Order: sequence, then structure tokens, then C-alpha cells
Amino acid sequence: MRIRLALHYDLRRAGSAAPTPAVRAFEALLDHAVAAEAMGIDVVRVAERPGDPDSLLPAALPVCAAIAARTRRLRVGSAVLPLPLHQPLRVAEDAASLDALSGGRFELGVGLGADAAVAREFGLDGLPRGELLEEALGVIRRAWQEGPLEHAGTHFAVDGVEVWPKPVQRPGPPIWIGAGAAAAQRRAARLADGLLLAPGASPAAFLAAWTEAGRPLGEARLALPVGWDGGAGDLAETARRAAELALGREGAGNVDLVFPAFPTEPGAGARLEQLLARLRPLLAGHLGA
Repeated sequence: MRIRLALHYDLRRAGSAAPTPAVRAFEALLDHAVAAEAMGIDVVRVAERPGDPDSLLPAALPVCAAIAARTRRLRVGSAVLPLPLHQPLRVAEDAASLDALSGGRFELGVGLGADAAVAREFGLDGLPRGELLEEALGVIRRAWQEGPLEHAGTHFAVDGVEVWPKPVQRPGPPIWIGAGAAAAQRRAARLADGLLLAPGASPAAFLAAWTEAGRPLGEARLALPVGWDGGAGDLAETARRAAELALGREGAGNVDLVFPAFPTEPGAGARLEQLLARLRPLLAGHLGA
């Protein structure tokens, strides 16, 4: 049972009048990730927002690869890849390559993708994204197994293709599903290793479905999005809730506290250091990668 400290990168442009140059933003992100590793952050996750003109992160996996190449201990993941927009065999190959590049530090976070306009732009208008996601996850998991993949499904067909290299982590990198609605949480409990909880949502449906599926709660993984602008009382409540979920009889065995990261802002490193100095005493004895 453990609590990990995580950061979420979601690079946005400074504004239409003065957009943040991508090169400078990526340099700041990579430097921030290196500093975060030195400060003891356990996990960083990278957003993916294809088709969003205000985002500098239309593709998460190249950024994950760059972070992995610059770090040695830090675990790196996507949060989240809108899986229905992707060919699952390609995702399986990319994730396996990232896992090898990082020495077994990659975590694959996926979701439906919330923007209906983007779904239309990618030709998915009217298609059952939930079915696409579920079938794609099955393809990915089987592609990580030994031997060639044979799959003839409703939406995807694969005839004797083998993904190589195989992931370092066996049977594969942890898979997380981002969700807030109860039905999506139940999907995460059934198909994934963990839930990336949407802001403001309760994880009750996920934990109940996990138990109903006969899976030990001690193996459940839950990522809680939290802010860091509140006072000491707010931070203490965050720590209390995390410990309750990680260690309580009805809680998940593994909880990530996920803080937003702002690497392009002045003093971002010092701000993170101050947060950790306030948080660690509140979680004494519960932290661990």
C-alpha cells in the first residue's frame, strides 16, 4: 500500500496574441521533469489534445519519450491518450518501445476523448467510442504477449503481426483509463490496472466494480487530481483523503496524488519544492514509488 506523488503536464499557449513558442515550452517541460525527479516526484503524466489549437501537446508519446530519455527513475505516462483516435497496434508498438527506452518506466493512460468536435474531425462521428476503446485495449494487451497477433473483431483486424520489442514490464505497462462517469469507472475496473479520476468525481463506482470483479483492493490503482493553491488546511485534507483511500479497508491499495505542473511559469521549480516541503510531513510513512 503506497501513495505516489505525480505531476500532470498540459501545456497551453500563452494566448492568441502571444503564443508560447513550442521549442521553449518543451525545453521548460523537460527541465522541469528533470528537476521533479531530483525532488522525489514519482510519476509525470503528459496530456494529449489533438485538434486543440490552444494546446502544445497534440501527441503525448513523443513527449513521454523525451522525458524518459532525460530521466533515470521517474515513471512516465500519458494522461490521457484518446484511444479511439488511434490504431491500437500502433499504440502497442509505441508503448512497448517506450517501455524499453525507459527501462520499464512507462504507464499507458487512455480514455474516450471528451471533445465531440475532434471526434468528427477524425472521422469518428457517430461511431461507438466505448466499443472502440474496449476492443483496442484487447488488441494492445494481446499484442504485448509472445507470438504473432491474430484478431478479427468488430472494428479492428490483425493477421499475424507481432509487436517487437516486447515490453520490459510483464505482461505489459500498467494501463490506466481516465474516467469520471460511473459507467466509465466500471469499464476501468474491468479492463484497466488503474483509474485516472476526473476532477470532482468520486471513485466509488470504480472501487465497487473492482471488488465485484473479484479483484483484491490492494491491487487497485487510483490517481486523484488535486490542486495546490489552497492553504495548509486544504493540503492536510488532501493528505488525509489520500491516506484513507490508500490504507483504508474500503480503499485502493495504491493512490497517486496528481498535481498540475506549470513548467513555463517563472519560479515553477521553487513552487514545486515548496509544495513538497509542506506535503511530505503530512504523508510521512505512506509515500513510496
